[in-house]
Amino acid sequence: MKRSIRIACLLLLAAASASAQSWRGQGRLAGKVTDEASKPLEGVVVKLTMPSEGGAFDAKTNAKGEWAVGGLGRGQWNIDFIKPGYEPRNISASVAELTRMPTIEIIMKKAEDPNEVIAAEMKRAADLLATKQYAEARTIYEALLLKYPSALRIEQFVARTYYLEGQPEKAIERLRVVVARDPNAQEVKLLLGSLLLEQGQAEEGKQVLSSVDDGKITDPAIYVNFGIALLNKNQAAEAAAYFEKAVAKFPAAPDAYYYHALALLQLAYTAGEEAQKPERLQRVKADLQKFLQMAPTAPEAEHARKLLDQLK
Repeated sequence: MKRSIRIACLLLLAAASASAQSWRGQGRLAGKVTDEASKPLEGVVVKLTMPSEGGAFDAKTNAKGEWAVGGLGRGQWNIDFIKPGYEPRNISASVAELTRMPTIEIIMKKAEDPNEVIAAEMKRAADLLATKQYAEARTIYEALLLKYPSALRIEQFVARTYYLEGQPEKAIERLRVVVARDPNAQEVKLLLGSLLLEQGQAEEGKQVLSSVDDGKITDPAIYVNFGIALLNKNQAAEAAAYFEKAVAKFPAAPDAYYYHALALLQLAYTAGEEAQKPERLQRVKADLQKFLQMAPTAPEAEHARKLLDQLK
């Protein structure tokens, strides 16, 4: 190879190498990171990148919240500030070599705790429900779902606002969304089944209920409410079965005894059930006495006392 060709090749390789390292230079950036109370944040990861050239540097803030990176080439650098528990920040800075750059001051906010946000908003919505401001409460629930789409159970609170407004079909529609996306939402299934039954959609209601895992029910009201819906449809035997589940699993729930007594009382005077009447009436008395013992001032207490007087 001729000497002139060899020199040309070396020059080309040198130029290529210089181009590949164009993000390196004599520039420097430095800064300080604090929280909203102006307290220095230690351990913040500072990532500097020049995407157009493939350059990248990492640094961490010290106990004073300070950081510095040298060896930067001229041009635009992206800077990311990352620390667990804080909202990340991203800025860009222009570097000019051999020029003193101003200190970069960054304030990082604490990241929101979704559980705390949801709890606070749910409390605000509950206060609105207490004053029958259903649409206003629903607006809060909808906003939470938009912000936290994985908080699927909030859908059942949306359903509740529709039900309280006298729009049961819309309530059913929202509960169907929960069940379709979360087959393990056992209590929602029972609630959906109750509403379907109440609206005369018995077949779908029973189909939903057949998939319920009783072992995952944690609220006696789920059984009681569905039993009441059955009782209102004159299906006393099926209603009694749900009240019995409530009594067996939640013996400290007074409502379960009261409604179980009503279901048995209806069965006791059902045609063709005469053989079991004496036993059922004894159970009715025992249930009503238990209810009055547990909840003597409940709204249903006076009715329970009248029934007991009639059964003497």
